[in-house]
Amino acid sequence: MVEEEGSADAVPLDELKRDLLQRVTSAYLNSADFNGSGVSELFDMNTTDSRMVEEAIRALIVDGDIYANFGHEMVNPFILGFAPQSARENIAEVERRGGASRAILYPRQRALVAAAAGDRYVGAPYSAALALGRAQLESVFFHAAVLAKYRDDPRYDYTLDIGGEIRGQEGTPLDTYLTTFSIGFHQDTENDEIVVGVPLRYLHDLTPAEQSYWRSFEHEDQNWVLHPDWVRPHLLGEFPERVSPYTAILMEIRLVNDICFAIDYPPLFKVVHDGSDRPTDYGYLIRPTMRELSTFVEQLNKLLIEPLNVKFFERARVATTDERSDSDGNLFRAPRGTMSMLIEWMERTVTHDPEELVPSAKAILKEIRTKRSKSAHSIRENEYDQLNWSEQRRLVCESYLAVRTVRQLLQFHPRASAVNVPDELDEPRVWPF
Repeated sequence: MVEEEGSADAVPLDELKRDLLQRVTSAYLNSADFNGSGVSELFDMNTTDSRMVEEAIRALIVDGDIYANFGHEMVNPFILGFAPQSARENIAEVERRGGASRAILYPRQRALVAAAAGDRYVGAPYSAALALGRAQLESVFFHAAVLAKYRDDPRYDYTLDIGGEIRGQEGTPLDTYLTTFSIGFHQDTENDEIVVGVPLRYLHDLTPAEQSYWRSFEHEDQNWVLHPDWVRPHLLGEFPERVSPYTAILMEIRLVNDICFAIDYPPLFKVVHDGSDRPTDYGYLIRPTMRELSTFVEQLNKLLIEPLNVKFFERARVATTDERSDSDGNLFRAPRGTMSMLIEWMERTVTHDPEELVPSAKAILKEIRTKRSKSAHSIRENEYDQLNWSEQRRLVCESYLAVRTVRQLLQFHPRASAVNVPDELDEPRVWPF
């Protein structure tokens, strides 16, 4: 207890500082989520000399042992989201606010190291980092290959887009639970490598064994940034501004079928792979290998070409067969490929195309089909080449523009106006990466 000022039993300032620092440190380490504490949680203010406590707080701030959080750097003061101010800046903030009585107090790294706080989490490096005072939203960046074991194991529920999520399925012995992570990009715009960025708070949810696994994939260069449209909803409480080209393709396919329904045509795509049906290996490459890129091209083929519906072209009065001859010169009619029918429909429907969108769509569809055929009928070395990230970016962006062109051509139909086009696709608001 700290006696009222003037009492013969008043606690000396140095002793009060030690007691206060111990209480702040203990409260932080024993809290549910590495939370700070208010002064009223640390002392019974009815029996405590508030002026002495204020003096002790200010002295510990100046010493660099505690940090007073008013929510001035993050809305929730009970979470140390970002690296705290320097001791000089923090004591200035206290002075500006007329005291520390309303602050939420945290031990700084110096005090936590002295208390050997990291020893509580042996084998769990990211939990130990939080115990030692690292900010909860400070991100660690990893080689994207860290995701391979989750993507390739059907016992995990796994998603990857601008952000992602990993969960071990119920009924399996897997206990991985990573609620969110972000794709990361290098601040050097010439670097197209894709990495994974995860704030420490989410890494803390992993088991010690999983934390050790992730640590083995830590990128040697931490000079990366989280995707801006992951940051907005997860860290800033704002809505995303755009969608990824991977998501935009799926949205456009769904929209194309919606327009077909509105104009009384059979759906152009027999299958739509979105929502829970989204393929796990449709998205950013996690390794820049030829095998990964070939798998991605195969997914584009399955999304954009294989599901094309002959009934749509019958309704559009596009010839679905053509005349051929066998080795003896006998003529017969054989089914046409649906991709060639789509190209014919686009070329027949377009009336004004100064940007040459239809030729561009034709080119990327043929390229996807050609690349897919080569990979399906040949044995190739699994080459590792960082340029494959750039190549994937080109393929997905051109594929998005192709399916967007199809949708825009369908919108020429008078009844297509009944279908609402989402703003992300109408403006469009689609990331180029």
